[in-house]
Amino acid sequence: MPAMIVRFNHSRVAGAKAPKRRAADPLMLGAWLILALVAGVIVGVVGLAPVHETASVAPAGSSSGGAGAGAGAGAGAGAGAGAQEGGVFSLTLVITVNNQWNSSITGPRYWVLSPQGLVSSANISLPAHTLIRLTIVDLDSASPLPAQFAQVTGTRGNVVYVVNSTLASGGNVSLSTARAVSSFNPETQVGHTFTVAQLGINIPSAANSVEVAQLYFNQTGTFRWQCMDPCGYGPSGWLGPMSSPGWMTGVITVY
Repeated sequence: MPAMIVRFNHSRVAGAKAPKRRAADPLMLGAWLILALVAGVIVGVVGLAPVHETASVAPAGSSSGGAGAGAGAGAGAGAGAGAQEGGVFSLTLVITVNNQWNSSITGPRYWVLSPQGLVSSANISLPAHTLIRLTIVDLDSASPLPAQFAQVTGTRGNVVYVVNSTLASGGNVSLSTARAVSSFNPETQVGHTFTVAQLGINIPSAANSVEVAQLYFNQTGTFRWQCMDPCGYGPSGWLGPMSSPGWMTGVITVY
C-alpha cells in the first residue's frame, strides 16, 4: 500500500511568544480519524471501553520480559479503554491540534482512541508487570525541545518503532518493517513527548507520524505523565494546555 504523506501547517497562538501549535475542532478531528483509518495509518485498539474519567487498557498477550526501564507507558482517561489480546495491553493515543482550550486559546491535545471515538487522557489505569503496547498517532508538526527529551528511555530496548502508514489493527501491529528509533533530532523531528519522569519513561512522539512503544510498569502507584515539549502559550510555552489534565498532562494509576 503506498505511503500517505500528510503535511500540516499550524499557526501560533496570538500573543504567545513560545507556543508551537493550535488544536483541531471536533469536526476536523473526526475527518482526520476517518481518513487515517481508511489509509491504514491509525490503528485499531480492540476494546477500549469507556469508563468516566479513567482509561483502563486490557491485556493482550503475555508479558514477556525484557527491555527498557521497568516501567510502562500508556495514557488514557476520560473514558476507560481496554484492549485485551493474549496478555498484552494495547493503547492508542491521538494528538490533535486546534482544540479550543478557552474562548481565545487553542492548542494540541492528547486523546485516547476508543471504539466510541476520542476520550479524555486525564486519567489512566494500567496493570503492573504486563507488556503495554502504546501506539501514538501524532497529527502535529515538530518544534524544538530540550535534547534530553528527544531520547527514548523506559521502553523495551529503549526504542520506539516509527510505522507511519503501516496497517496496525487489533493491538497486533507488525513491527517487521517499522523503523526502530532510539533518539530524534530535537530541533526538527519531535512533535510531543509522553514522559513519566518518576519511572524513567520518556517517549518522544515523531511529528506527523504513527509510532509504537512497548514497555512495562513494574511499580504500582499513581504517577504523572507530561509532555515535555513546550506546546502551550506564554513566554515559556508552558501555560494553558501544558498544565491542564487531559491535554498535555495527566495521571497514571498502576495497580
